[in-house]
Amino acid sequence: MVRTKNRYIRDDFVLLPSELTINKQNNEPKSLGSQVHVVWDKAKDFNVYDRDGNQWIDMTAGIFTANAGHANEDIKNAIKAQLDSDLLFAYQYETEIRDRFVTKILDVVPDYLDKAILLSTGSEATDAIYRIIKSWARQNHKKYIICFNGSYHGRVLSSALMCGSKTATMWSGVNDEDVIFIDFPYCDYDIFDPNLLPPKEQIAAFFLETYQGWGACMYPPDYIKELYDFAKENGALVCFDEVQSGFYRMGELFGYMTYGDYIQPDLIGLGKGLSSCLPMSAVLGRADIIDLDPTTNLSGTHAGNAICCAASLANLNFLTDAAFQQEFQKRARYFELRCQKLLDLELVSKANYKGMVAGIILESIEVANKVVESCLLNGVLPVCTSRESIKLGPPLTITMDALEEAFDVIESAIIGATGAE
Repeated sequence: MVRTKNRYIRDDFVLLPSELTINKQNNEPKSLGSQVHVVWDKAKDFNVYDRDGNQWIDMTAGIFTANAGHANEDIKNAIKAQLDSDLLFAYQYETEIRDRFVTKILDVVPDYLDKAILLSTGSEATDAIYRIIKSWARQNHKKYIICFNGSYHGRVLSSALMCGSKTATMWSGVNDEDVIFIDFPYCDYDIFDPNLLPPKEQIAAFFLETYQGWGACMYPPDYIKELYDFAKENGALVCFDEVQSGFYRMGELFGYMTYGDYIQPDLIGLGKGLSSCLPMSAVLGRADIIDLDPTTNLSGTHAGNAICCAASLANLNFLTDAAFQQEFQKRARYFELRCQKLLDLELVSKANYKGMVAGIILESIEVANKVVESCLLNGVLPVCTSRESIKLGPPLTITMDALEEAFDVIESAIIGATGAE
């Protein structure tokens, strides 16, 4: 049995499929994949509970979404107030709550991002960016979109066309020959080489994940500066997929800001932490780019949904509060220190971290899976990547003592994984 202030695991708990797992496999697509065998019954702040009362410290934020904490009281109250107003849905008609939310987000972001497109999912946001780039490229007599091998940008076809995987669009038989993939700079000494690119005058845009998902792999500072300078010198757009990295996940409002204040993206895609709980995504960008082609369809049935806008507005108010930010930055520094300390362990080959996200690269997939299992049995929930890494990204509200507990468990799990086969 595990019993602490922040964790509780019964002595009869086992990691086995439940009847819900079987029902899901029988009733839903196998292509959904599988998660670790934890049945979520309740999630509050930085804890996840199952039906038997087992309690985990959530180091995933539900997949980097619940930045303001699970079931945040401010967000719950905003949702309840919107429910009680009897306005749950309004399609694309004007509503006060939509206007308040859009006004708020444009108020907190840099001035060079002066228009917002509201959507429902991160995949829709990257789809919109693809559409806008294509329209912009056509009108500016350009062609190529530069993306990175190993990247992930969503599940709809246009998003998948920009994913750096040979199998991303195999199901469709469709490819976009104007999307060019280059290798991600995994090593600190990798340099940006324009010779690997198509003719510079034909490059329409660079589309970057702010960090590469599976291992929170970040760009070397010199590399991204050279890429950005090259793009600006040659009239190409620079666009960031901030769906996972946005809203203080990397310590700053948006992750790209951690690379240097010289970067001013033309478009960014947002999701996940935008609402901390409900389906809400957005694209922010320059008005002259977003409004270039009025025929580009950038709406959706539930885009700007009243309840989602209410939740997102409350989320932004909570995350941008000065008192919250002061305490959060202290916790983020501690998170980074504990990630750095993991490098002292024999099985850790690399630790990528910034703010409150980390990818801990281990010796093998087998070692990573063993670490995940040990963590779960001891009351800590990390992201299982099914690769040679574990990812960490708790709700930004997590307390210092819970962080300390979680990292102690993670350290012990890595030490105990020696000899995994």
